[in-house]
Amino acid sequence: MICPECHSPNPDQAESCSECSHSLSDPNLSTHTPDSESDFAATMAGPSTFKEFVSGPRSMALVLPEGLEVGHRYKIIRLLGVGGMGSVYRVYDRGLDREVALKLIRSDIADNPSTLARFKREIQLSSKVTHKNVLRVYDLGEAEGTKFLTMQFVEGTDLGHLLKRERKLPIPRILKIFSQICEGLGAAHEQGVVHRDLKPQNIMLDASDNVFVMDFGLAKSLEQSGMTQDGAVVGTPYYMSPEQVKGDPTDARSDIYSLGVILYEMATGELPFTGRTPYEVMVQRTQKPPKPPQVVNAEIPAYLARIIERCLAVDPTLRYGSTGEILSDLRDATFRPTMRYRIQRRRWIFPAASVLIAVLVIGSGAWWAIRHRSAPARTAPKTQSVLIADFQNKTGDNVFDGTLEPAFSLSLEGASFITSYNRGQARKLAEQLQPGSEVLDQTRARLVAVREGINVVTSGAIERSGDGYRLTVQAIDAADGKTIASDEETASGKDAVLRSVARLAAQIRGALGDATPASAQLAAAETYTAGSLAAAHEYAQAQDFQLTGKWEDAIRHYRKAIDLDPNLGRAYAGIAAVENNRGNRAEAEKYYKEAFARIDRMSDREKYRTRGGYYLITRNPDNAIEEFGTLVKQYPADTAGIANLAAAYFYKRDFVRALQYAKRAVDAYPKNVAQRNNLGLDAMYAGDFATAIREQDEVLRLNSEFVLAYVSKALSQLAQGHPEQATETWGKVSALGSRGASVGAAGLADIALYQGRPADAVPTLTKGIEADLTDKNTDAAAEKQVMLAEARLELGDTAAALAETDKAVAAGRGENVLYPAAQIYLATRQAARALSLADKLAARLEPDPQAYAELIRGEAELAAGRPAQAIRHYTAAKKIADTWAGRLDFGRAYLEAKAYAEADAELEACIKRRGEATAVFLEEAPSYHVFPQVYYYLGRVREGLKSPGATEAFKTFLSLKTGPGDALVLDAKRRVSGK
Repeated sequence: MICPECHSPNPDQAESCSECSHSLSDPNLSTHTPDSESDFAATMAGPSTFKEFVSGPRSMALVLPEGLEVGHRYKIIRLLGVGGMGSVYRVYDRGLDREVALKLIRSDIADNPSTLARFKREIQLSSKVTHKNVLRVYDLGEAEGTKFLTMQFVEGTDLGHLLKRERKLPIPRILKIFSQICEGLGAAHEQGVVHRDLKPQNIMLDASDNVFVMDFGLAKSLEQSGMTQDGAVVGTPYYMSPEQVKGDPTDARSDIYSLGVILYEMATGELPFTGRTPYEVMVQRTQKPPKPPQVVNAEIPAYLARIIERCLAVDPTLRYGSTGEILSDLRDATFRPTMRYRIQRRRWIFPAASVLIAVLVIGSGAWWAIRHRSAPARTAPKTQSVLIADFQNKTGDNVFDGTLEPAFSLSLEGASFITSYNRGQARKLAEQLQPGSEVLDQTRARLVAVREGINVVTSGAIERSGDGYRLTVQAIDAADGKTIASDEETASGKDAVLRSVARLAAQIRGALGDATPASAQLAAAETYTAGSLAAAHEYAQAQDFQLTGKWEDAIRHYRKAIDLDPNLGRAYAGIAAVENNRGNRAEAEKYYKEAFARIDRMSDREKYRTRGGYYLITRNPDNAIEEFGTLVKQYPADTAGIANLAAAYFYKRDFVRALQYAKRAVDAYPKNVAQRNNLGLDAMYAGDFATAIREQDEVLRLNSEFVLAYVSKALSQLAQGHPEQATETWGKVSALGSRGASVGAAGLADIALYQGRPADAVPTLTKGIEADLTDKNTDAAAEKQVMLAEARLELGDTAAALAETDKAVAAGRGENVLYPAAQIYLATRQAARALSLADKLAARLEPDPQAYAELIRGEAELAAGRPAQAIRHYTAAKKIADTWAGRLDFGRAYLEAKAYAEADAELEACIKRRGEATAVFLEEAPSYHVFPQVYYYLGRVREGLKSPGATEAFKTFLSLKTGPGDALVLDAKRRVSGK
């Protein structure tokens, strides 16, 4: 039976709808419930086209068969379910080159103008909210008179079905799911979109409990308040807020009430309000709070009960103002209960206790009302950007030069609302404004601050005082120069100076609005304190060199800092970051482990950065996004967090979002060399080669010796079809020391292989390998050894190819070496050895190695003439990571299976994603020589499709392969000539 109110399916004998409680006693209601097997059998003997199906007497109650075309764009994969609106199918979308969900809309519903307006509004609002926890709605389409919606496909179930099956959930699972709902809903609220129909049935979960909030059909934009008239009751009765029941205006707090109902249900297995009729349920929530959740389930933690009660406050002003506040309370109470949180909570408890004593004298009725009032909302301090001018060193001891400022900065940034402006960038701007002086004094700092829109400038000084030191600091308003705060401290000796700096920073933080007690601030500041002032001085210098991309100088000073203080954890993390930037992943992992051994000495902010950096180099982007996302939420202007979020999304191959964060980082600090280089790399991988070249030219203008800028520029030039320009760029980088010579050799060999000149690649690679081994750069040598093996194989020297492959496998452990090595083993009929490499990769925890392991297994099946089995492995790989190499493998396998349409789509995807082919393994290691073969296989596929485009594809392939050529070149020439 289909409910006429909300169009949801219900049991035939039900008296009211399980979704909206509408009466189902009307005998005229439809009682047809489709049976998949019988309907499918009927369709197989019946209509054969989409038009015949939708115009038939049973219309969309039928199950459309696999392979049926909806219009010329969508192909049915299978039925997902039958709802009140119509059937929902998993389909392949040729236009988007992905699987999507397609919801057919029943004709009686589609003919209703208000319903169509709702669907259009859902698409408009969905397009405003781009977040991983919000289900995307793509389009409202029409095929042969039948309207349909297309949306993101998620393999899983909705939260409503999960709760029906399991009732209450374990607390850890509740926290995982609920936090993601808050994240997705918060993203909508940030765009001014209020959902207004949040319920478990509108929350999808995949197999890993990843959340997707969906169905914004009743949502409204706060920018379009006239969309729904006040007084109209909208939503689902069991989850509606009191103001929705009354028909009053709604805002984000209405959704927060619905969140509270969902959290209550997950934690207790019951709804907070029940009754005989929907009206009774609706009235209850306008008059009283629900039964306390801990009465229903005593295992619910106290902090979670408080969150539920605050979400379900009848008065909207007593609820949370945003989902961000909920997440903050969850994080403080469960994941990272820092000293700062405990002190704040104690500050709340004392007033509450005194109120309780007074109320008990008055009477229990008033006590009940007070007990359920939420704590007054905290007013967050205004966001402050601070530029720290140079401390004047009047001691004559250069150990204080450049040492006090980073310590002062770190202590200030312990407050989430304070962010320090990059001093290196400020110094460069000051030089432009007032040439001739390298000192960033208060006057010059104010000039920079006014130009850059910085709120506060601080300055300080240190001088000798008897046997110790006297330190002073002042904070001024950058615009008018008025003093905001000033203070002074004394230090008994050098080892006490940094402690005094932390005390001064605590005073300035308090003046700017931080209520955290100074004792807590000092405890956090001590986590940065080095074992000696000299160690802090070396660390500060290393940071300056790292920001300008001078890796050798940075490592030298980090090592000095470690020599002076072996427990300075962030110095190890600094070396790890530099080694990763230089391409030495094994070294980077080693130093991150050293940093983790000393993580107890780090502040929370440093811990987020350290953990996030480690997840980046180990290619665990989801964990990196969690760490850096938390960092940026707590410290919104943390540019290191923003830049590293770009890197994390890059490793997820979400290049659009990576570009967004990279642009934010560069907008904040336009002359940060490393961050601008990352922006150029993200543009290259996204296929925007012109932007990549432009950004890298700017990097080279700032630092002409920045090797990675040459890499991205040369690869982008080659992808644009300018191998001569790329050759010139590789020549320039080859002159920049051993690192430049190493990448230059790989780049020149990549061009030779790209053009079909393997004989030219051999001496270049041989020389490069020798140099790498001399420099003990085994990772770079292993990459070149695989390339050399490819060249040897193309020249027909199988024995030499295997010998080089064996050397590479002995030295390398990453997918960038083992995957191409496995391909060479397969090409030389060494399947067992290839599969052993797949096992090695599968044993890794990171997603990319596991995906490449499946690709190797699939390629072994393809080499054995079993394309169907190969496709199963490729599908498994794609679920782990959607790699460019995987798309190419799909194309080749579908070609062998004579599934030409599918092969054409996969190879077209390879061309669209050609930016990823420049460095397939996302490591800036040149690999564009793998790209030309796409056109060869595309020609083969279009021959199968009887398309005239086959000849064009072969000719494109031959235009790229200008050398003597291999077997593919010879075959392409034969096919073009028709011989």
